[in-house]
Amino acid sequence: MKMPNGYGGIVKLPGKRRKPWAVRVSYVESGADGTPKRKRKYIAYFAKQESALAYLAEYNNGAVVPEHQKYAQTPTFAELYEQWKKYKNSLKNKPGDAAWKNYGIAFNFYAPLHQKKVVSIKARDLQECITAQSGKSRSTVGNMRAIIRGMWGYAVANEIAENDITQHLVFEFTQSGVPMHTRFTDAEVAQLWDALWTINNVDIILIYIYTGLRPTELLEIKSSDVHLPERYMTGGIKTEAGRNRIVPIHEAIVPLIEYRLAQNRPYLITNKYGNRYTRAVYTASNWTTVMQRMKMSPAPHDCRYTFAALADKAGMNETCRKIIMGHSLGNAKGSAFKTGQTDDITQGVYTEKTIPELVAEMNKIPVITT
Repeated sequence: MKMPNGYGGIVKLPGKRRKPWAVRVSYVESGADGTPKRKRKYIAYFAKQESALAYLAEYNNGAVVPEHQKYAQTPTFAELYEQWKKYKNSLKNKPGDAAWKNYGIAFNFYAPLHQKKVVSIKARDLQECITAQSGKSRSTVGNMRAIIRGMWGYAVANEIAENDITQHLVFEFTQSGVPMHTRFTDAEVAQLWDALWTINNVDIILIYIYTGLRPTELLEIKSSDVHLPERYMTGGIKTEAGRNRIVPIHEAIVPLIEYRLAQNRPYLITNKYGNRYTRAVYTASNWTTVMQRMKMSPAPHDCRYTFAALADKAGMNETCRKIIMGHSLGNAKGSAFKTGQTDDITQGVYTEKTIPELVAEMNKIPVITT
């Protein structure tokens, strides 16, 4: 029987007992690290359930059992994360900014669960999100483990959840030195071209492959960052050489870019409602759906590996390839440069290659067909 939070409960004990109905209450005890731990204890035993309920009511000063907490009042995964975050930041030994940044990244990997009520989330739901990131490093998966262990510990202690469903989850990761990524084979690239306009969102994967952009980089490109007449877009993150760089547009994906721009949305790549994707949501929904329909298994970052392989095979100029991919490259001044540009974009930037040169090198990459 579900009782209201803090009221206690009645449980029927297993086996043949003279008094199988037990009255159980919970209490909070501080752990060694200061984290509150909710514990339970049995306070009385009865032969009949009615007697146990009467005792529990008396234990609660005659309080009448009200309707238990409504489903609508329970927090979502995202709301629980914010509550746990507020609690952790209230402690003297609170996590630093760097830790919260990493926790925020880990939180985004659970994006499919963000709007689900905590009471409706099952262990298998968490496991699916964790397993989807098994190609990540020990530290990344460790952060995923840390936040949900903390969240569910907090939820149990505050009677938001009855049980800690995180205890038997499996957290697998990729060991250092083990290759995490591979590339699409030529046959798979050809299959993607064949499936274009037949299977929804294959165009996004081809844009990834023929730009070399990192998964998050493409998702953050605004429509205003695309300069189609000049055949380039601006974007990029992660390193100084990678930020705000010029990415030439291969002639083969011009129709794909035009199709996305024609939707007249703030960002080049959006969901069907016009909203920008986070990497986690894109991977869990859009990418996974396309890969299942194509019967393929690569990860989003494998598109970048594919670009590098195709560029190398096509004999792309090394300087152009490093500029396009956002890799550091020493110059005469002993500093790294990002781009070769014209007009106002060149101001204060060391120029090695012009946009037409970058576009010409990009177009060396072949369109692979069956």
